[in-house]
Amino acid sequence: MKISIYRMLKTLLFTMQNGKNLSSGLQLLANTAEKKAEKKVYIAINNDLRDGKSFSEALSNHKIGSLDVIQFITMAEKGVDFKQALEKIIKYLEVKDKFQRESSDQTTLPVIYFSIASIVVIGVKFFAVPMQMERASGYSPEIIKLISGHLHLAQIFTDILFLGLVILASYFFVLLIALFNQSRSVQSIAKQVALLLPMTSKIVIKFEKFMLFSMLGDMLQSGISFKKAMTSALETTTVIKFRNAIQQTLDTIKYDGKFIFHAYLYDSVERGLLAGVGSTKQIGSVMLEISSRARTDAMQKSSNFFRLITFLSIFLMAFAVFIEFYTVVLTQILIQKGLIDASRGINIG
Repeated sequence: MKISIYRMLKTLLFTMQNGKNLSSGLQLLANTAEKKAEKKVYIAINNDLRDGKSFSEALSNHKIGSLDVIQFITMAEKGVDFKQALEKIIKYLEVKDKFQRESSDQTTLPVIYFSIASIVVIGVKFFAVPMQMERASGYSPEIIKLISGHLHLAQIFTDILFLGLVILASYFFVLLIALFNQSRSVQSIAKQVALLLPMTSKIVIKFEKFMLFSMLGDMLQSGISFKKAMTSALETTTVIKFRNAIQQTLDTIKYDGKFIFHAYLYDSVERGLLAGVGSTKQIGSVMLEISSRARTDAMQKSSNFFRLITFLSIFLMAFAVFIEFYTVVLTQILIQKGLIDASRGINIG
């Protein structure tokens, strides 16, 4: 049963703001659930809390929420003010959802064009060509020979279109899955594939940075220590270079007792902003600014990518229309021409 983590946390925050606890909020969710399966999940989470499990453990056991949100909640449970941290998590989810909606607006057209081109490929390869060959079977051997060569070329065009569709659509959907898929394992695999491809690798890096620093900034502003926040980030991110950079930062804090601003995590401007910052909350504020910059970069790069994909998908759809015309209309024209030439005694072989 898929549970909306955003709706759940909003309800829980509302109950806590009115002086009640998590258990009361979960009971409210169970009482107002429209589906029995949803109600069952809320009751199970509440039972987990009564058995001594943490809220984050209960959510993880029932596979509710993405890994970054679970880690955020885990840190919030260790922080000074859980209610304040919950507000930060909800804000984080809203920013994340807004990014997804802004990106989704640019993905609709390519999906439509891919669908139309795919329908043409299936129609031409498995219906139009066999049908034309069947209709031509009643004509003279010369016309059949002429039509066979023509339809064979149509098949080659269709195979080229199919190959183009597979490559372009795979490229497109790998990025979408890497950015927005709700399954942790599937998203992690797609992310690693996207990191190996040109264009998509830069988008995934910027998107990951946006998500990571948004979480870090809100954690730090909620009173969670820098070390705990970075440890949570280490457990959350699936980008290996980010993990290595964060691990080096933690090692430096542990052995040398000082912060380092790793070049892979921060550019020169960001390092300059962080250099003069004192308190943890100030660092959190700067990290939120870094997250905002990364989000802008991610949106710009993803917009350019989706614009290119849209242009190429339009080209493939136009090619699909040409193939359909070539297979259906031109075949009939060739047959008519062959019949006319045969009636005049002209050799059409």
